[in-house]
Amino acid sequence: MKRLVPLLFVTVGVLVSCSTDIDLYADYKQVPIVYGLLDAYADTNFIKITRAFYVEGDANQVAANPDSSNYPGKLDVRLVEFCNGDSIREIILDTITLHNKQPGVFYHPDQKLYYTTASLKDNTSKKHYTYQLKAVLPDRILETKADMVGNSAFSTQSLGVNFSKEYFDAVPRKFLFNPAVNGALYQVSMSFTFLEQRTPDADSVPRTMTWNIGTFSEDYLSWHMDGECYVFPYRPESFYETLIEFLGADTCVAGLCRYIEDFPVEVTIVAGGDNLRQYIYYNNTASGFNPGDNEFSLIDDSYGVFSSRMTTKGKVRLAGETVPELVANRNWGFKFIGGR
Repeated sequence: MKRLVPLLFVTVGVLVSCSTDIDLYADYKQVPIVYGLLDAYADTNFIKITRAFYVEGDANQVAANPDSSNYPGKLDVRLVEFCNGDSIREIILDTITLHNKQPGVFYHPDQKLYYTTASLKDNTSKKHYTYQLKAVLPDRILETKADMVGNSAFSTQSLGVNFSKEYFDAVPRKFLFNPAVNGALYQVSMSFTFLEQRTPDADSVPRTMTWNIGTFSEDYLSWHMDGECYVFPYRPESFYETLIEFLGADTCVAGLCRYIEDFPVEVTIVAGGDNLRQYIYYNNTASGFNPGDNEFSLIDDSYGVFSSRMTTKGKVRLAGETVPELVANRNWGFKFIGGR
């Protein structure tokens, strides 16, 4: 996910009556904000719990103060693990302060998060795991659940990708992968790694170019299946467009060599749960929704998102005429060395 920030409610006017003063804050109630994506394969899972605030005057000045967004002290925050509907254990979360938040509207560089290093469970053919977030707030107990995404079967299936120029402006190429249990949204990227030697007597160093293929809903993928596999499309043109931008002025350098090995492309697929899909879809103006509409919430009496995700990666070959075409462009200096 991108940088996590709390929602901000701002009063933009003052109501005045000739006979009665209206207290805008008389019925003020703190609104919790939650951001958390659980990952069974992560060493550490983080959850951010803050609060929205009302403010008179300059909201930017108030947002720069951590006390405006943070709950005071340390909350009692737990994850309750359920397996096939039965409560198995409780995991107590601790607090940690991260010190690398980039400057922005909200306070930085320090951010208070809740975390656990406890091992979370992914699904199996016989066991379905759900985690309930339980946070004791000053005025209520916040509870929300997330089904875990994925299992060991979530994996790439295609053995190669084909960026041959014969497929330019044609029907997109197809890549196959096994679905993730409870996966509702899939984000796909590819990376191309090669060894670069600047001069004949220099050491070769790896360089990696990464580009985004797209984000696909489970609804879309379920209509584009090949047997039991989901299929996402990719265009060979995107590979070359990204490569030209990535190499930039490094082309045409005398003595420069770039070496391609057997499996130079890595495909990364991140599967997200349904709560994450709804959150992203709703906050996307292209979908026709109004971001930040305070009538929409995935968490009772709160805002934000609590869901899960899982990542699978697969090393694949450059298929078809891709390697010969790269080598044929002498300006780029590519050479194929296989798996030496």
